[in-house]
Amino acid sequence: MNTGDAAMKPLGSQDPDQLGRYRLLAMIGRGGMGQVLLGQGPDGRLVAVKRIHRQFTGNPEFRARFRREVLASQQVTGAYTAGVVDHDAESETPWLASEYIAGPGLQDMIGEFGRLNLSGLKLLATGLAMALLEIHRTGLVHRDLKPSNILLTNDGPRVIDFGIARALEDDVTLTATGAVIGSPAYMSPEQAECRTLTSASDVFAVGAVLAMAATGASPFDAASTPQVLYNVLYSSPNTSGIPEPIRALVDACLAKDPSARPAPEQLLDAASRIDAEPVWPVRIRRRIADCQAEAGRWADGTASAAAAIVPAQPKSKWARLAPAAASVSAVVLAAIAFWGVGVEGHAVAMDDPPLALTDDETRRLDICALLDPSVLGELGTPVGEFVPSGISGCTIAYRYQDGRKVSFGLETSNSVAEMRDDKQPMGSTINWMPVYGLYKESASCDRMVLTQSGLPMVLNMSASSYPPAGDLCPAAERALATVVRRLSVNPPLRTFPPGSLLPLDPCALIDIAATRSSVGDLIRSSTPHGCALTGADGYYSVDITDRVRPDNITGGKVRQTRTIAGQTVYLDASGPEYCTFIVMVMPTRDDQAEQVRATYFSTAPQARGHCETAADLLGPVLEKLPPS
Repeated sequence: MNTGDAAMKPLGSQDPDQLGRYRLLAMIGRGGMGQVLLGQGPDGRLVAVKRIHRQFTGNPEFRARFRREVLASQQVTGAYTAGVVDHDAESETPWLASEYIAGPGLQDMIGEFGRLNLSGLKLLATGLAMALLEIHRTGLVHRDLKPSNILLTNDGPRVIDFGIARALEDDVTLTATGAVIGSPAYMSPEQAECRTLTSASDVFAVGAVLAMAATGASPFDAASTPQVLYNVLYSSPNTSGIPEPIRALVDACLAKDPSARPAPEQLLDAASRIDAEPVWPVRIRRRIADCQAEAGRWADGTASAAAAIVPAQPKSKWARLAPAAASVSAVVLAAIAFWGVGVEGHAVAMDDPPLALTDDETRRLDICALLDPSVLGELGTPVGEFVPSGISGCTIAYRYQDGRKVSFGLETSNSVAEMRDDKQPMGSTINWMPVYGLYKESASCDRMVLTQSGLPMVLNMSASSYPPAGDLCPAAERALATVVRRLSVNPPLRTFPPGSLLPLDPCALIDIAATRSSVGDLIRSSTPHGCALTGADGYYSVDITDRVRPDNITGGKVRQTRTIAGQTVYLDASGPEYCTFIVMVMPTRDDQAEQVRATYFSTAPQARGHCETAADLLGPVLEKLPPS
């Protein structure tokens, strides 16, 4: 679906006034598959609502693709990507809503203003590398990264449209065997040949996008699609017109061999070393401000009133506002007022390196050490002892200089979906990571960020006091910022005993094929010590932690046991739609041990019980565990 560069228009007589909880304000764009509408939530936030044309809703394959888009978009968020905030994929006319990005598309800006300067290219390269880190860590490959799927904001680019994104484990084709899905001028050679894709395919697309932004044209451009595909497969692109600091990076991304391309981490490192301030040209910053003002007028009703009174007049190329470019995927950004900088202002350079932890470091983090006075000492003096909460949380109180006693808690067990469902962007950033929370002001407040590389990890800092001691949201955000700074320099790590489960990757323990057959087409969501595979028919999750033994809990309750794969497991809970097993491994104290907690949930009717399916899925997990 492509809306070109037209400005938003009033709703038509056939357009709904409301979808879900969102009041609809204007038409952003219309395409062959559906329409995208500007909406406003009950809290005033603007959203872009993607609504599918009725004639496609009876096609099971199309509905399945739409569900995949919803699942994929829900997993991806961060400073340079975004995800869905609400949806109804099962309604008569399916729709999804995402927070609205008031910014023009890269394709339109290059077409109107010409190629980017070195500063703009650095900001583009850095943002796209950060976006790939976010997309790929969810187990997805975007598959359609092109200039029209990149929106520009003052903070950097935003990658949108996950309509054909697929899990890396999945087959490349969405339709008939041999069908080519994607945009020929920006697809990788392996995608053009319908081979199985890896994350390197998106890196190739980044190279093609950077070449286009630096020269004004795709490096594989030709008069016909077959010739474009031939160039992608066999021709060496001419990159001589690209500025030298960017040229080597583009050449590396455009290697025909996927294994020869840089990883997104290497792409980010190379882009950060370019000697230029990462900022858009002033004309693009002006256009971004125009887009923000246009969206604001629709939100307060002045744009719709003017459109109803004033006849449409031909617009100059400069006056064509580009918020319509946001329509293709209806993507995430919070209230636009939070993100703007002045028309003549300067974007802030990325002086602080982005937080980057290896997978092993993420799983070994000593959470209590991150609340130590060596980290939070600027906030006050610690009072009492650390109170651990399993492997992923810790709490301690600090006394401020004014005498207030504030309890700080740090958790890393929240999932990306939980953060998106419960929190909203606050408008600030820490190391270029958007800060999320529930309240702007509160006597009991939390602030969180989602790390931009490595394993998905939500860092959730809470601040509370009893009795209540005023607004603690600034304290929570300040504490979170100090933790991020420490993690960027010298993360404190735990040492686990031999045979411990805690350093393991839970996703690697799961039989992917068996899980897919039970829950359907998979989208992966993980935390440092957990993995959830979600499909149209349910989900299966495996979490590793250290908890109280299930056969020795308060009240003397003894749980049922059964034998699976030669091991004794405990039935933790079961119901009409779910079943949860607990496996105790390697006791650490008399009443505690590391444990594997596995849950199977299904919405599809089954001929046998859910616990039988849960047992079948748990068997391969147990076989991969180290001996206890």
